[in-house]
Amino acid sequence: MLHHQDRLLIDLELSLFGVFDGVGQFRRSGEAAQLALETIVEVCRSGALPPLEALVVGCVRADAQIAQGGLGATTATLVWIFGCDILYVSIGDSRLYYQKANDPAPVQVTVDEGEGNILDNALGLGSSRGRDLVAPQLGKLLLEPPAKLLLVTDGVTGDFAPDLLTEVELGLAVSGRDPQQAAERLVDVARKRDDRTALVIFAD
Repeated sequence: MLHHQDRLLIDLELSLFGVFDGVGQFRRSGEAAQLALETIVEVCRSGALPPLEALVVGCVRADAQIAQGGLGATTATLVWIFGCDILYVSIGDSRLYYQKANDPAPVQVTVDEGEGNILDNALGLGSSRGRDLVAPQLGKLLLEPPAKLLLVTDGVTGDFAPDLLTEVELGLAVSGRDPQQAAERLVDVARKRDDRTALVIFAD
């Protein structure tokens, strides 16, 4: 890690996972990523809302708290495996990929909200800073084991050639049967000079 602004969420009890990437152009963005992680987990653990709504409310609450604390901004990409459903939300340019058993490579699920170092959407940039209320991408996928989920910050995927990793390269990195080794290979093959965080889930 170069800037220590990435954060990783693994909550096996909830089957809740996420990656957060503090936006480098703002000071204290690592703290923003940590606050977002803690806030979203708190909302999800409360059990007061349906799962997908809890993810969205957690993001909205984190957006406000980050801005009020002057903590910069962060991306967030989260997956909550709930029965046979994969519920996800994403803000910014950290990505979710999904690879089914017969897919030759992981398929990108989320869309980058920005280009390079310029983000159009991030937690901490919402209504409390004069913008519209933060609006995460959200959706539901059917879990079809055996399958693989990849959550990665842009330090892994890159933004532009020659740093940009292709889906074929991602697929080669996560081949095999060990998710820990797959995550480590993703970090190793990344070419962008930035914090690199990769979370790989094998659903057997």
